[in-house]
Parts: sequence; structure tokens; C-alpha cells
Amino acid sequence: MLGTALLSRSQNLTQTIRGTVIDKDTRMPLMGASVLVRSMEPQIGTITDENGSFRFDGLPIGRHTLLVEFIGYNEALLSNLELTSTRELTLQVLLEEKVLQMNTAVVVGRKDKTSTINSSISVSGRTFSIEESQRYAGSRGDVARMAQNFAGVQGSDDSRNDIVVRGNSPTGVLYRLEGVDIPNPNHFASAGTTGGPVSMLNNNVLENSDFISGAFPAEYGNGVAAVFDLGLRKGNNETHEFLGQIGFAGFEAMAEGPINKKKQSSYLVNARYSTLKAFSIMGLDFGTGTAVPDYYDLTFNLNFPDKKGAWSMFGIGGNSNIAFIQSSGDSENLYSDQGEDLTYGTATGFVAIQRFQRLSKNSFLKLMLATDAGQVRTVVDTFVMNDQEIAIDQGPRYRNRSYDGKNAFVVNYQNKLNAANTIKAGTRVYRHFFNLTDSAFSGSYNRWVRLTDYRGSTYSMQVFGQWQHKFSERLSMNTGMNTLLFTLNNSFSVEPRFGLVYKVMKETSVNIGYGLHSQIPAFRIYFFEPEDEAGNRRSINQDVKPYKSHHFVLGVNQRTGEHSRVKVEAYYQHLFDVPVDAGSETYYSYLNQGADFGIEFTENLVNSGTGRNYGIELTAERFLHKGFYYLNTLSLYRAFYTDINGNEHPTAFDNRYALNLLAGKEFWLKKDTKAKQKSFTADLRYMLNGGRRYTPVNEELSREKQEEILDWSQIFSKTRDPYYRFDLRIAFKVQSKKVTQEWGVDIQNLTNHQNLFRTVYNPRTNEYSEIYQTGLLPIMLYRITF
Repeated sequence: MLGTALLSRSQNLTQTIRGTVIDKDTRMPLMGASVLVRSMEPQIGTITDENGSFRFDGLPIGRHTLLVEFIGYNEALLSNLELTSTRELTLQVLLEEKVLQMNTAVVVGRKDKTSTINSSISVSGRTFSIEESQRYAGSRGDVARMAQNFAGVQGSDDSRNDIVVRGNSPTGVLYRLEGVDIPNPNHFASAGTTGGPVSMLNNNVLENSDFISGAFPAEYGNGVAAVFDLGLRKGNNETHEFLGQIGFAGFEAMAEGPINKKKQSSYLVNARYSTLKAFSIMGLDFGTGTAVPDYYDLTFNLNFPDKKGAWSMFGIGGNSNIAFIQSSGDSENLYSDQGEDLTYGTATGFVAIQRFQRLSKNSFLKLMLATDAGQVRTVVDTFVMNDQEIAIDQGPRYRNRSYDGKNAFVVNYQNKLNAANTIKAGTRVYRHFFNLTDSAFSGSYNRWVRLTDYRGSTYSMQVFGQWQHKFSERLSMNTGMNTLLFTLNNSFSVEPRFGLVYKVMKETSVNIGYGLHSQIPAFRIYFFEPEDEAGNRRSINQDVKPYKSHHFVLGVNQRTGEHSRVKVEAYYQHLFDVPVDAGSETYYSYLNQGADFGIEFTENLVNSGTGRNYGIELTAERFLHKGFYYLNTLSLYRAFYTDINGNEHPTAFDNRYALNLLAGKEFWLKKDTKAKQKSFTADLRYMLNGGRRYTPVNEELSREKQEEILDWSQIFSKTRDPYYRFDLRIAFKVQSKKVTQEWGVDIQNLTNHQNLFRTVYNPRTNEYSEIYQTGLLPIMLYRITF
């Protein structure tokens, strides 16, 4: 019987699950924790060693569920973990100590899968897995596009991954990587924005992370809309593993493995190069006309643990270029204006060194030094078409070759005083540096006019303190304070934060959150120096201070089963000290900026504007179980701003509603005679958003001036037709002992529905032309790991 069992086992594809169990607040290893593989029949288990480590060799590939228990701690249930034949599954399990100790080894109160990695988040938070970003239809492997499935989140347009969260401008989104604020992590990014067409955040190197859509804890500053708190995977410290991939984001290669097995140090390196040229040859339209984006990026993470903690070094860098040459017959697109040839390029780099230091069994310190820089290269030339539709050169219009960045010093301290009380404190000091040079050709002056010519630096600093208190297993509180100092004009803000979670019943919790948040506007508004006819230049907007927002959130989370839940959240946000124009452009508000390339601003900005966002969100979700999941969200909201005169208008992001229906099924096929395991997945998504806001054209004045002029008295008073599309993703995976291969196709806009993006008015013909968003777009994927 034993021989038969071993023979049967040898024919199965197997792999290893290993990891460590640590205290969630102190990061100390927990020796003696019980780890049980519940997905095995019969179940098998082990006990963690003195380093908190556990290991299961020879597990069959597929989906596994682990139960982790330790006396005096809430248990953790890790459900439906995917184990493949060519990659070990390495886990870090965080256990939370119970407030009330019980004289029994049986622990009640299972870890809720809906909870966040950061236990200080009380409301509007969600943990997402990297597998979700890979499998959700329409996500293109992009965490920002994946987040558009969450309640309160929608995209600005198909061509970019900017996200509008609860009616806020995308400029209010904060990206943080391994505890350090990072610049716009996208190709073709521009200063002051947070989105772009293609993300540099490669989901193959990220680990499970948190997304927060409002009232975030005190440790997050200089952001008013949402937070991506991202983590990087550490490389395998025992075995070298490799990945190759071809997809929308590019040709990709990744390697990871041990640097020194004895010291458990590891490396992880990933490089990508654009594949869109290949898509263009196939005749696919991805929203850029005949222009083909060209880009590449690199991500790395080096980790060197020791007895007292660990050193790590990580970074991201990328470069991108594109040329829209409409004078040679390129069709209109979402980026360049009528009668313009545009060449655009960007470069972004970020690198950090981090030290994690254990101070005692209950406390630790994180020290980080980081630097980042971004460059923008822009060339705009103009032309007109004659009666024979031949382009006539009208000369150059605009040139820009600028870069900016920051140096960062970050200190974070955490101490678990006891099971009921944990404190966090820290500071972030940023030196922002600039080399900004751009100019435009003035027809009035008949010469080039320098718009910006600034070289220098300024500082910002944040200090925060945070306290978590657990009154009982049912009631916990997170409270704290963040401060923001901006030395350019010595502005200073004090921002209290508060959160409360009350478990009314075992399956029901009520969440309350409040926060005052602030954000420094895009730096370019401070250094623009307009030039008059005599060549005299003057500084503007030097006194503009960070704008602020009060967040109020009330939510109810109801578990409807072991693998499902319903969540409802209502919110109200009051924005104030918003930069608005005190001159002739009285309609302007900074709240309408950020969903395009660059930030528009005026010369007379003052902090006199306000805004308000309010809404209610519904989430109905089934976590992956027996191969099936769904995520359905509905958001109803409004977003308004007031101008310098106190008049209230809808913002550019007041789309009023967003509906997302997402579901997927995974099928494991019977193994063939060659001992290959095959699986098939299908994911379908339906998205419905309220129509985009727009400002109508003043046709009479446009014909008089022979250029398109908007009717600013009706700013954002009109809405386009609702936006909707279906997305379908199908993937087929084949696993053998040494190689795993996956083929997939992600079809965006399955029905080829024509969603209107904008209209362009031609004053010569008194006609409008329509520009549509992306139509049917099949994106192929091939991935191999070995």
C-alpha cells in the first residue's frame, strides 16, 4: 500500500509552500505557531521553529487553504492560494494579538479577508492581491485599472489609468512604495499628475497591498483623494526562478533567487520593453492614432536580512517616447490638438535604501533614504491644411525640457506597548529640486517667450503620531495627528485623524472615520514666470498654500457567508483653501485639474475656493471559492466646486454614478498522460459610468476669432452620453514539472461600443468632429515561468 501511494504521488506535480509567522505589530517571529493545510485530505500540519518559519514540501499544485493559529492570537485563514509547479509559494503571515487572553489553545475570531494589511485603517480600506490585478478583465495587469472595480473608483478615460475616487481629481492620489512616497509611476507621465497610458508598476514584482479611498490614517500625508500603499516582493532566497512574458505592457523578463543562501539574502530584477509596435502592425487601435508609443522600464529589489533586522535596496526606472505627426496624415487622437504635431517623451527614476531595525521584542524602527527624478521632453509645431488637404507649416509653437525630483529621509517607529495599545510615530523630510525650462512662440511679440526658467529647491516635512487602542475584541480605535510644513511660503497645517471599528455581532461591523487632509498643488504653478513685451518677467502664485479636505465616513460591513460579504459606505468631503483664479478667469478651480497631460493654471491663484463631494457606495462580493468569485459595486455621488465669486458648479469629475459587475470562474482539467496539469479561467466585466462633464462651445465668438472658444459661463454644465463597455478575459495554463506556460487574451470593449471622448469644433465650417475612446481591443498574453 505504501509503495502504491508513493508511486501515485510521484506522478503528481508538486511544489513547496513555506514562510514565516510574525506578530502583526512588532514583526517578531512567533515560535510554536500551528500551520495547517486544510485543503489536503487528510489535513497535514506543522509547527513554526525559533525563527517563526514553516515549510511544506511535496504539496500537489492547485489551490490551497492554510489555517495559522497561535495561543493568545487571532487565527489567520489564507484561502485559495495558488501553487504552481515552477514557483515556490513563500508567505509572510501576520497574526494579531488578542486583547483578552484565554486559558485555551483554541482561538476564536478568524481573520477577515476584507481587512487591510495596515491595521491602522478603520474605514474605506481594501487589500488587493496581485493575482487580482492579473486576472480581472480589463485591468491589463495594471493596479490602477484594477482598482476601477472598487466602489467609489472610476477611470477618467480609456487611454490613461488616472483614477477618479469619490469625485476627487486624480491629482489627489498618493502612491507609496515600501513606505516611501514615489512620483507618478507611469510612462508618459507629466509633473503634477498621477496617471498615464502604461504603468511602470509591474504586478509581477508587487506583493499584496492596500488601497484606501478616504479618511486615511495619520501616517499618510500630502494627499486628499486616495492612497495606494504598495509593497515589493522579495526574491526567492533558496531557489533561482525565472519568468518571460509578452503582453500589452511589453516584452518582459524577470529573474529572482538567492544571493547568499546561508544569510538568506535575495535579488529580484524585472525588465520590460514596449510591444505596442507589434500591436500596431496587426492593425489594432489603442487610442493613439498612427503614433506608436515606445518605452522600457526596470524594477529591482535586493534584500539582506541579519539577526537584528534587514537592509534592502529597491528602485524603478523607465523611459518613454511618442510622436503625433498629424501633418503627415495621422488621424486625430486623444492627445494632440487640431493643427499640431506633437513629440513627447518622459523619463522617471526612483531608488531607495531601507534599514529595518528591531529595537526590542515589541518595537522596531525603519530608516529610509530615497531619491527620485522625472524629466519631460515636449516639442509642438503647428500647421494648417489648405484646400487640397496639404499641410502648410506654421512654425514652432512650444518647447519644454525640464526635470524635477526630490530627496527623501524617512523615519518610522512602532511600539506595541501591550496587546491593547500600539503607537506609531515618524517624520518625512523632502528636499524638492527643480530644473524647469520651457518656452512658447508668441505671435503677438513675434518671438520666443520664456514661460519658466527656474533652478532651485525647496522643502516639505511631515511629522505624525498614531495610537491604536483596543477596548475589547469588539471595539477598537485608531487616532492620530499629521502635520505638513511647506517651506516655499512657510505654510503649515495640523491634521487630526480618527477611526472607530465596532463589531455589533460576529458577522457585522460598523466603521466610522474622520480625517483632515491637505496637499501641495503641482509645483509648476509656483515657478511659472510670464514675460511681457519688453522681456520683463515676474513671479506668480508664490503665496498659494496646500488645499485641504475634511473627510467623514460611515460604513457597515456584513459577512453573508464564509466567503461573501456586503459593504455599504456613505461619505461627505468638504474641500477648502482650494486655489481659484482671482483675475479674469473666474471660472477656474484647481479641483478640475489632473486627468490629462500636465496641469493647467492661471497667473492669479488664491486659496479662496471650496468644494464638496458626497455619496454612497455598495459592494457585494464573493471571494474566490471552488473556482468562482464575483465583485459587484455601485457608487452614487456628486462633486461640486465654488469659484472666486462663490458660484457653485459641477466639477469635471461629477459623473454622478458608476456601476461595475465582475465575475470569474476557474476550471481545473483532468491531468493528461504526460503528467501535465491544465487549467482554464474566464472573467467577464461590465462597466457603466455616468457621462463625462464638458463645457459647451461659444460658436459665435469662435467663428469671429476663428478658433474654438468655450462658453465659460456654462462650465461643466453639459454631460455626454453614459459610458459603458464589456470586457472579457480568457486564459489557459499548462503546468509541467519544470515549466509553467499561460496563454491569455483580454478583450476590452467586447461589443466595440463607441464611447464619445470629446468633440472638436471647426469655426471655418461650423461643424463638429467627434473623437471616440478605444474600441474593440484584444490584448494577447503569453507567460512562461521556470
